[in-house]
Amino acid sequence: MSSHLRATDASGEPVSFGTFNGFEVYPMPMFATIGVADVAGVAAWYEAALGFRTMFSTPGPGGAPALVHLRRSKYQDVLITPGGASEAAAASSHLTITFRADEDPEALASRARAVAPLGASAVVGPIDTPWNTTDVRVTDPLGHRLVFTAARANPDPEQQAKWSALMEQARRTS
Repeated sequence: MSSHLRATDASGEPVSFGTFNGFEVYPMPMFATIGVADVAGVAAWYEAALGFRTMFSTPGPGGAPALVHLRRSKYQDVLITPGGASEAAAASSHLTITFRADEDPEALASRARAVAPLGASAVVGPIDTPWNTTDVRVTDPLGHRLVFTAARANPDPEQQAKWSALMEQARRTS
């Protein structure tokens, strides 16, 4: 790997390589790759239901997309690629991808529910968690689980004290 790919700015963020199609280009520290039978259909669902936007799309044989790079916000990237039916059936695993919710969780849940269901897609929440977040749990058309999480607007002081004590205890023992 060349040294320029590891360069960071003053805040420790990877150096930007400019923009493409209105998106910042940078070394992605993490991204999900999802193999599907209908690349265009699943990419369209991610855009409509969850607010992802197409950074770029690469056409395959016959012009259908062979890869769609979706981004919701910085460090929230999903690559949709062609995958056979056996890959799609095996895809429903216990892996959950969690993203920071950039907007009100209720608004995100409403947006996702307003889109026509596709395959296994489903929306649960917003749900307040014991660790003082509000989460929206989404199942994509193939059964992959995504969680969009935000700090709870009105944290439970008892839960906050409990988690602070647990964190302090863990700090002292490590």
